[in-house]
Amino acid sequence: MAAVVDTYLKWPARKKALVWLVFCAVVLLGYYFAGFQPRVRTLRSLEDQYARLGKELRENQAIADNLPRVKEEVARLDEKLAEALQKLPDKDEIPSLLQTISDLGRDSGLEFLLFKPGTAVPKDFYAEVPLEMQLLGRYHDVATFFDKVGRLPRIVTIQNSSFGSPKAGPGGVKLTVSCRAVTFKFLEPGQQPKAKKKGRKK
Repeated sequence: MAAVVDTYLKWPARKKALVWLVFCAVVLLGYYFAGFQPRVRTLRSLEDQYARLGKELRENQAIADNLPRVKEEVARLDEKLAEALQKLPDKDEIPSLLQTISDLGRDSGLEFLLFKPGTAVPKDFYAEVPLEMQLLGRYHDVATFFDKVGRLPRIVTIQNSSFGSPKAGPGGVKLTVSCRAVTFKFLEPGQQPKAKKKGRKK
């Protein structure tokens, strides 16, 4: 060790300065790769995490600010759904609804030549219930009957109306009218049709 020190002391000042420069460069490089660079990577990672958390915070804050309006909208939609469901009779109400339609026809002065409920056709959360009818009566009485059906609290539509040849009788000129009344009933979740899966044919 003493020999190394003596040799170092005999070196010229320029050579000693070069040794110190090399030594300092090695120390600085070691610090950069071993200490500084990992900290820079950690800092950048923390900055990215901070930016991501800040974005999530702003999004959550916007959701929180909008929550009362969303709740109000959901409540409004629930009320509309309840109103719509009230217009869809369930299975037990269909016979009484058909009886009501029959009573309206007779009260309007019509004679039923055909009154035939059809098979329910499932759609989504509801099913269509068709009713084939053939009526005999005056045009005004038929129009009155259709108007009364349209004013029922339950949804009932009259479709495919066709008028036969008018015939004169004791009560005036009467028409034979063929039509289909369609009402709707609510389906429970277990009764609703399953969506067909589309797949490729092998």
